[in-house]
Amino acid sequence: MAKRWKKQEVTYLKRYAEKKHVAELAERFRTNNDEVSKKLTELGLEAKDSASIRALPPDPQLGIFEKGLKALHQGKWREASKHFEKILQETGESDLAQRSRRYLGVCHRNLAKSGSKSSDPFLLAVYESNRGNYDTALALCSRGGRKSKDERFAYLAASVYSLTGDLENASKLLALAIELNPKNRIHAYHDSDFEALRESSEHRDLFD
Repeated sequence: MAKRWKKQEVTYLKRYAEKKHVAELAERFRTNNDEVSKKLTELGLEAKDSASIRALPPDPQLGIFEKGLKALHQGKWREASKHFEKILQETGESDLAQRSRRYLGVCHRNLAKSGSKSSDPFLLAVYESNRGNYDTALALCSRGGRKSKDERFAYLAASVYSLTGDLENASKLLALAIELNPKNRIHAYHDSDFEALRESSEHRDLFD
């Protein structure tokens, strides 16, 4: 069903569209990217990322992202977190991954408030990392040898080590995560959590 735009929403678009990403506008107006894009075209406006979105080939992950946003808007935090987590595991598209990580944090904060925080140990580890509780996140990644045999935990632990400046452990675990799943090389190349590791000439081969 097409969105019915209110006058104040149109006013907001005219004032702020160029400063916001399409997904951010979609979240604000509780609709999807297509509806926002159509309205922007109708008004002769562009969002911050309109040009880059047009240049990209169709990405199946965008559908998953929109399902996540829809569940987020409906307050279905656990369902939304599964969609965003799937994107983080599978996509190498940096902007989409960063937004998914941000919205995943929103889901986990609301799950925590409601006393129904996800029991999935990986989601819990992501939640603690997003909150800056790095020691707790690493403990969850290490429990039962998870980071040694599960590429998700290896990658997450590597990102935490990179954020905390422990580049030696970050490089070892990222190398393991890449060995377990080569797609992790692409993810890490675009992931801002690995900025310190990428800037280190000693570990540059991990991203080649």
